[in-house]
This record gives sequence, C-alpha cells and structure tokens, in this order.
Amino acid sequence: MLILWIFLGSAILFFAQRAIYAHAWAKGVRLFLRFDRSHAAAGEDVPVYEQVENRKWLPLPVFGYRYSLCRNFELLPKNGAFPERVLHRLALPAQKRVRAQTRLHGLARGIYTVTQAEIFGTDLFGTLKETRPAACTAMLTVRPARLPAAQLAAPFRQLFGAVLTRRSSLEDPFALRGIRPYESYDSMRSINWKASAKTGDWKVNQHAYTTDESVLFLLDLEHGTPDEQEELISLASSMSAMLLGRGVTVGLRSNARGCLTALPLAVRPGGGAGQQAAIDDALAQAKPGAAGSKGFDLWLCELNRSDLDRCLPVLLSVLAEQTTLRAYETLLCRDQGFFLTTHGRIRPSRQVAFLPWTGREGGKSA
Repeated sequence: MLILWIFLGSAILFFAQRAIYAHAWAKGVRLFLRFDRSHAAAGEDVPVYEQVENRKWLPLPVFGYRYSLCRNFELLPKNGAFPERVLHRLALPAQKRVRAQTRLHGLARGIYTVTQAEIFGTDLFGTLKETRPAACTAMLTVRPARLPAAQLAAPFRQLFGAVLTRRSSLEDPFALRGIRPYESYDSMRSINWKASAKTGDWKVNQHAYTTDESVLFLLDLEHGTPDEQEELISLASSMSAMLLGRGVTVGLRSNARGCLTALPLAVRPGGGAGQQAAIDDALAQAKPGAAGSKGFDLWLCELNRSDLDRCLPVLLSVLAEQTTLRAYETLLCRDQGFFLTTHGRIRPSRQVAFLPWTGREGGKSA
C-alpha cells in the first residue's frame, strides 16, 4: 500500500511540474542578440553578444536558444554556407541573467541579419520539449575590402590629373572674379550689360574656376563572374577613398539593386568621411548580377545628361562590350570619359580613355 501511495504521489508531482513548466517556462524569459558594432570591413572577425534573462522564480534546468545568421543576397562566402545556425544549451536559474558571445570569422561583404531566433526548454525530467520564437533585430553591415594602393597608382594618377584639368577649365557662374573687355570668342551670355552701358564698350564677366568638380562612378554589376564583380566593388570603394582623400567629391550610380531598398544604387556626389561611409554602405548591399528590370546598356542610355553636370563619369565594368561602350559614348556627348575595366580587347576610342589596372590576380589588365 505504501508503494502505491509513493507511486501515486510521484505521478501527481510529475504531472504537476509538467503542467507548471508547460504553462510558465517561457514567461519572463528574454533573449537579446547584438553585434559589437554596426559596421565592419570584409574579412574581419565580429562577435555576436548574446544575453538570456529569466525574470521569474521558476528555474529552467535545461534551456537553450538558437538563431540563424544569413546574408541578404545569394553569394556564399568561401568559409562556409549560409544561413549559419548557432545553438547554445545551458541551465538558467531563477532571477538570473546569462551572457555569452559567438565569434564569426572572416565575414564577406554584405548585410547580415539574425533571423529565425528561437528559445526552447524542458521540464525537470526532460519529457516536455517546448519551442517559442524570439524577436531579434540584430544587423551588421560588412563593407567591401580595400585593394592595395600600389595596384591603383597608375589609374589614380590619370584620373586625378583629369579632374585637375577639368577643374581649371570650368568656370563657376556664381563666382565673379572681375570684368574684362569683350573678345570674339566670348558668348553673349557672358556680357555684362550694365558695365558695357557705362563704358560704351562691350564688357564680359570673368568668373573664377570651379572647385567642386566631381567624379561619378557608374558601376556595372551585370556582367562577369561573382568573383570579378566582387573585385569591381572593391575597386569602386578603393578609388573613392583615394579621391576623397585628395579633396575630390565622389558619387556612385548603378542599375544594380540594393538588398534592403530594392532600388538602384545611387549616392549623390559629396566629400568627407561621411561620403565614403555612404558609398561603402551602398556597395555593401549591392546584389551582384541583379540588374533589375533594365540591362546596364539600356540604363546608361536612359541616364539624364543634366545629372552629370560638373561630373566626370567613370565607367567601371568587368567586360568592355561594344554595346556598353557605345552607350557610354552617347552619354558623354562630346566630353571625355574614362572606362576602368578588368580585361577584354577593346577597339581604340578618342572619346573614352581606358585606364590601365592590374587585378588582384596580377594577370588582368585594361
């Protein structure tokens, strides 16, 4: 009879604790995930800080959490496949907070988010297994890797020299330097009518040279292999940093769409450290091969020429296709442009200068 009562009491206790844990194991439990920074460079190691809180008096002898880390476009890094699942098991006492961290090694360029986070727990005997989703909003932007400056010395010298030449040949209509006599090559728009009326001779306004000549990179991510496109993205970031360091304002346009906005990449020309961050953030979310609804050649033809005023457009493309070159020449009108490409045989062009550049592998040049 005693054995029966012991068995009955054990069964009551078992089902009671099972009912209690089934009802209250997830109450007061919070999971917090965050990266130690909002931005990182490609190839860096970044830790994910994890914190679990049990705010009730009921201990959790077997508790765990898991989450998936994924990149928001399809291009798998070389160190493994994504999404990467992280799983931890621990005992969570009552009214306790537990902290941990998981170090992620050598992340590639992209926007990383924590998705599908879950918590799970059991009762005292491990017979009850419950799972609940947990809301997490951790996000990390991994910016493109930079190329060595020595590889870019030759194209940078040509491009920076072209910027200085254009800067000294363009006048700023809002910066009046003085008034001089009219010459036969002056346009009627430059005549100063008030000064001409006072002196009885034709006088024209003399303007100062502009100081805000910009470089606008037109990035083609439609052609080439994924590795070549990644190299081109690193090239755009590196050249932008070098030009901004010399005081040149830089902008970026591409028909490739970002993984967050689903809109074509567009960074208005500007200067300073904040401009480099804006360019790198746009390049971080660029989807390689994602041309959207329009091909790159058609996108080039439909660009508004007025948007390129005071800008030196520089085309960055893996392949120098003749159709792309013709679209670029149409965009330039009579101006001079630059085409920075990794490889390909190209017919000579008086209007477009091809910048010499050796890729990472050392065997490709324009």
